[in-house]
Formats: sequence, structure tokens, C-alpha cells
Amino acid sequence: MVSPIKTIVFWLVIGLSALLLWQVVKSGSQSTALPEISYSQFMSDVEAGDVARVTISGDRARAEYRTPGKTVRVVVPQSQNAMLEALRSKGAEIWFKDSGNESSTSLQLLGTWAPLILLGLLWLYMMRQMRKSPSTRPRAISPGPGTGLDNSV
Repeated sequence: MVSPIKTIVFWLVIGLSALLLWQVVKSGSQSTALPEISYSQFMSDVEAGDVARVTISGDRARAEYRTPGKTVRVVVPQSQNAMLEALRSKGAEIWFKDSGNESSTSLQLLGTWAPLILLGLLWLYMMRQMRKSPSTRPRAISPGPGTGLDNSV
């Protein structure tokens, strides 16, 4: 008989695997949702006054244009003084966010490897359970005495 604790742990592992898989798929689709443009095109748009808001996170920027619904990504240089001055002169709103590259890399590795590790552990657990359980192979049924099928005449 399977104990309730083993059943609960089994379903927790399945639920956690599903949650991690959903997170990986969700984060992958969000990063590709915005089109990326070149830095020179971005600076041309800034000089034209088309950019309303910029959020800078490390070496990446997310630019929202004055045209409703137009948002792009751009890779910005390490020295951002010229870009910031141009943004200020054109009245663009400037936001900075913590890049958080260290934690996102570890989370990406966790999200990538955790489901595979959990599936491997689940497979090992099931293999151990199969070894412990009595064999479920069908056995040959031998006719008993008095059935008329025995060979002793």
C-alpha cells in the first residue's frame, strides 16, 4: 500500500515541474515580444522627438514612442552620456532599472535544468518502486489434479 505522504510528495513534484515549465515558457515569450532596433535608428528617433519614455537596464533599453503602442528594445553603449543628454533635450522621460543579471542567470539555469532533474528523480523513484513490488508478469497456470488435464494416466 502506498503511504499518503509518498502520494503527496509525488503530486508536489509534478506540480512544481509544471510550474517551472510554465515560467520558462512565459519568460521566453516575453523577451521576444518587442522588436529590436539599432542604436543609430534609436538615436535618429530621439533626435526627431519621437521617443516619449526610455527604461534603461544595464546595457539594454526599452523605448516607448509617442505613437501609441510602439515600443522597441535597443542595446545601448556603456558610456550613455550623449544618449542621456539627447533624451533630456527632447523631453523624454528616463527610467533606470536594476539589471539583475546575476540573479536572472541563476534563475534561467534553475528554470532550464530543474524540470529535467525532477523528471530524472521521478524516473529513478519509479524504477526503485518497480524493483520493490512483486513481479506482475503473468505466470503459467498449471492444471491441478482432478481437472482431467493432467498427464498422469
